[in-house]
Amino acid sequence: MSHKVPGIPGLPDPIVLATDASVTPELAASGFLSTTGHTGLRAHAYPPYLARPSARVVVTELRAVYWGLTTVLTAHPGRPVETRVDNLQALTFLRRWQQGGSQMPDGYDTHLRSRGVKPSLVKLQMLAEYTPHLTFLHEKAHSGHPLNEAADSLSKLALRCLRGSVPHTELPRLIPLWAKGALRDYRRSLTTE
Repeated sequence: MSHKVPGIPGLPDPIVLATDASVTPELAASGFLSTTGHTGLRAHAYPPYLARPSARVVVTELRAVYWGLTTVLTAHPGRPVETRVDNLQALTFLRRWQQGGSQMPDGYDTHLRSRGVKPSLVKLQMLAEYTPHLTFLHEKAHSGHPLNEAADSLSKLALRCLRGSVPHTELPRLIPLWAKGALRDYRRSLTTE
């Protein structure tokens, strides 16, 4: 599920995109938030054949980047995007792909999915390699960065929805509240630096 909330007017390029993931042994969830106001979350049962258990976190982190980038780039083609991730393994893959590498996380199945769809990480590898003006940076987790904290909260909210502890009907109310608060705090952080 993705939403568009008001972004931060007047912010210069690049667009900043924060992504994060939450993983349990059976479930995977991701969330993202950008300074354009694009936000999203998704959660699903984790198909064990897609990657070895040790690679689930990095795969889900990279999927969060894929969903966030495709959303932002579709709405703002050609604009520079700075993607901030808090997982160093994911960052390593992104930077290698940007340099033309093609290695995938350990055990990730690159075969076509149902109806001939390319796997999301294969599409992300191509985005990283062939899209100009993309930057991938590390953002330390749980250090108080407003966009990273919001992406983390969105991924956890997606898990809670999938488990049934938060009704899906609450998402249209909760997502904009968290996103607006994070964007406001991010703007404040820029003026205090």
